[in-house]
Amino acid sequence: MRPKSVILGERLSFLAMLLLLVLAVLGWNDTVAQAGAAIAVIANGLLIGLFLLATLLVTRMASRGGLVFLAILTVLNLLGFLYQVSEGALAQGLFGVLTSVQAAASLVAVVMLMRPNAMAWYRTMAEVSEA
Repeated sequence: MRPKSVILGERLSFLAMLLLLVLAVLGWNDTVAQAGAAIAVIANGLLIGLFLLATLLVTRMASRGGLVFLAILTVLNLLGFLYQVSEGALAQGLFGVLTSVQAAASLVAVVMLMRPNAMAWYRTMAEVSEA
Protein backbone atom coordinates (compact mmCIF):
# COMPACT_ATOMS: atom_id res chain seq x y z
CA MET A 1 0.00 0.00 0.00
CA ARG A 2 1.42 3.35 -1.03
CA PRO A 3 1.80 5.95 1.74
CA LYS A 4 -0.38 9.05 1.69
CA SER A 5 2.61 11.27 0.95
CA VAL A 6 3.33 9.29 -2.24
CA ILE A 7 -0.31 9.52 -3.32
CA LEU A 8 -0.42 13.26 -2.60
CA GLY A 9 2.94 13.79 -4.29
CA GLU A 10 1.66 11.96 -7.37
CA ARG A 11 -1.51 14.07 -7.47
CA LEU A 12 0.43 17.31 -7.09
CA SER A 13 2.86 16.23 -9.78
CA PHE A 14 -0.05 15.48 -12.13
CA LEU A 15 -1.49 18.91 -11.29
CA ALA A 16 1.84 20.50 -12.17
CA MET A 17 1.87 18.60 -15.49
CA LEU A 18 -1.70 19.67 -16.23
CA LEU A 19 -0.68 23.27 -15.57
CA LEU A 20 2.31 22.82 -17.90
CA LEU A 21 -0.12 21.71 -20.59
CA VAL A 22 -2.43 24.68 -19.93
CA LEU A 23 0.54 27.05 -20.03
CA ALA A 24 1.69 25.49 -23.30
CA VAL A 25 -1.75 26.08 -24.80
CA LEU A 26 -1.98 29.64 -23.48
CA GLY A 27 1.51 30.52 -24.69
CA TRP A 28 1.25 28.64 -27.97
CA ASN A 29 1.13 31.67 -30.27
CA ASP A 30 4.12 33.36 -28.63
CA THR A 31 6.16 30.16 -28.67
CA VAL A 32 5.37 29.46 -32.32
CA ALA A 33 6.25 33.05 -33.24
CA GLN A 34 9.63 32.75 -31.50
CA ALA A 35 10.65 29.18 -32.32
CA GLY A 36 8.23 27.65 -34.81
CA ALA A 37 5.50 25.06 -34.42
CA ALA A 38 7.76 22.01 -34.57
CA ILE A 39 10.03 23.25 -31.79
CA ALA A 40 7.01 24.26 -29.71
CA VAL A 41 5.51 20.77 -29.98
CA ILE A 42 8.82 19.03 -29.28
CA ALA A 43 9.81 21.26 -26.36
CA ASN A 44 6.43 21.17 -24.63
CA GLY A 45 5.89 17.47 -25.33
CA LEU A 46 9.36 16.56 -24.13
CA LEU A 47 9.02 18.56 -20.91
CA ILE A 48 5.62 17.13 -20.04
CA GLY A 49 6.71 13.63 -21.09
CA LEU A 50 9.81 13.73 -18.90
CA PHE A 51 7.80 14.89 -15.88
CA LEU A 52 5.25 12.15 -16.55
CA LEU A 53 7.92 9.47 -16.89
CA ALA A 54 9.70 10.53 -13.71
CA THR A 55 6.44 10.73 -11.75
CA LEU A 56 5.32 7.28 -12.84
CA LEU A 57 8.75 5.79 -12.07
CA VAL A 58 8.61 7.21 -8.54
CA THR A 59 4.98 6.73 -7.61
CA ARG A 60 4.22 3.44 -9.34
CA MET A 61 7.57 1.66 -9.44
CA ALA A 62 9.13 3.13 -6.27
CA SER A 63 12.24 4.12 -8.21
CA ARG A 64 14.79 6.16 -6.30
CA GLY A 65 16.51 6.96 -9.60
CA GLY A 66 13.17 8.30 -10.84
CA LEU A 67 12.97 10.42 -7.70
CA VAL A 68 16.40 11.91 -8.37
CA PHE A 69 15.39 12.56 -11.98
CA LEU A 70 12.13 14.21 -10.88
CA ALA A 71 14.00 16.32 -8.33
CA ILE A 72 16.47 17.47 -11.01
CA LEU A 73 13.61 18.38 -13.38
CA THR A 74 11.89 20.27 -10.58
CA VAL A 75 15.04 22.19 -9.64
CA LEU A 76 15.56 23.17 -13.28
CA ASN A 77 11.93 24.24 -13.49
CA LEU A 78 12.26 26.32 -10.32
CA LEU A 79 15.50 27.91 -11.52
CA GLY A 80 13.74 28.99 -14.71
CA PHE A 81 10.84 30.36 -12.69
CA LEU A 82 13.14 32.25 -10.31
CA TYR A 83 15.10 33.63 -13.25
CA GLN A 84 11.88 34.99 -14.73
CA VAL A 85 11.01 36.58 -11.41
CA SER A 86 14.47 38.10 -10.94
CA GLU A 87 14.49 39.58 -14.46
CA GLY A 88 10.96 40.93 -14.13
CA ALA A 89 9.99 38.71 -17.07
CA LEU A 90 7.28 36.72 -15.28
CA ALA A 91 4.08 37.19 -17.26
CA GLN A 92 1.30 39.28 -15.79
CA GLY A 93 -2.23 38.08 -15.24
CA LEU A 94 -3.46 34.52 -15.50
CA PHE A 95 -0.32 33.20 -17.21
CA GLY A 96 1.91 34.50 -14.38
CA VAL A 97 -0.39 33.11 -11.70
CA LEU A 98 -0.53 29.70 -13.36
CA THR A 99 3.25 29.69 -13.77
CA SER A 100 3.65 30.40 -10.04
CA VAL A 101 1.14 27.72 -9.05
CA GLN A 102 2.81 25.20 -11.38
CA ALA A 103 6.24 25.86 -9.85
CA ALA A 104 4.84 25.58 -6.32
CA ALA A 105 2.92 22.37 -7.09
CA SER A 106 5.98 20.69 -8.58
CA LEU A 107 8.11 21.69 -5.58
CA VAL A 108 5.57 20.48 -3.01
CA ALA A 109 5.15 17.23 -4.99
CA VAL A 110 8.86 16.46 -4.73
CA VAL A 111 8.87 17.36 -1.03
CA MET A 112 5.97 14.96 -0.43
CA LEU A 113 7.77 12.24 -2.37
CA MET A 114 10.84 12.70 -0.15
CA ARG A 115 9.06 12.44 3.18
CA PRO A 116 10.33 9.74 5.57
CA ASN A 117 7.34 7.44 5.07
CA ALA A 118 7.78 7.64 1.29
CA MET A 119 11.49 6.86 1.60
CA ALA A 120 10.65 3.86 3.80
CA TRP A 121 8.17 2.68 1.13
CA TYR A 122 10.87 2.94 -1.57
CA ARG A 123 13.21 0.83 0.58
CA THR A 124 10.50 -1.75 1.25
CA MET A 125 9.59 -1.96 -2.43
CA ALA A 126 13.28 -2.40 -3.35
CA GLU A 127 13.59 -5.27 -0.87
CA VAL A 128 10.44 -6.92 -2.24
CA SER A 129 11.69 -6.70 -5.82
CA GLU A 130 15.07 -8.19 -4.84
CA ALA A 131 13.45 -11.21 -3.19
